[in-house]
Amino acid sequence: MVKLFFSNMINFKKNTLSNSKGFSIGEIVIVLAIIGGILAVLLPKLTEGNIKGKVNKSKLLMAEITTKLDEYNAECGKYPSSLSFITDDDSSCKNWSGNPKMKHLLKDGFGTDFVYEVSGNGYNIKTLGADKKEGGTSYDKDVFSDGSVGGE
Repeated sequence: MVKLFFSNMINFKKNTLSNSKGFSIGEIVIVLAIIGGILAVLLPKLTEGNIKGKVNKSKLLMAEITTKLDEYNAECGKYPSSLSFITDDDSSCKNWSGNPKMKHLLKDGFGTDFVYEVSGNGYNIKTLGADKKEGGTSYDKDVFSDGSVGGE
């Protein structure tokens, strides 16, 4: 009885193994080609979405900086000479104290320092865009804050 059981198991395994078929090389190549095609369509869209998100993050950070600049101007009667006023105390204004926890405001969405200039009775804040260079088009274009006096 035990011997019959084991001989049936061996025959079952032999039949199962000999009847099983794998994927052919052609089928594997077709599946890989389909996956490659899907990735070729989706990857540029994902990359573009990532860059667009960084531009939007930069705009939000510039809006926060603009708020801080307006607060500083209200307290000190002038605009600061650099953006370090956000994190450091300013000796030229006794009413202002910086907050070291706000360091995230000093870099744009691409990890580059914001460009800040005091201009007459206003200021300019800009991010250089994805290429991190002056000028550019599309996502490489420089973006000015809403409060900038010389913004585009």
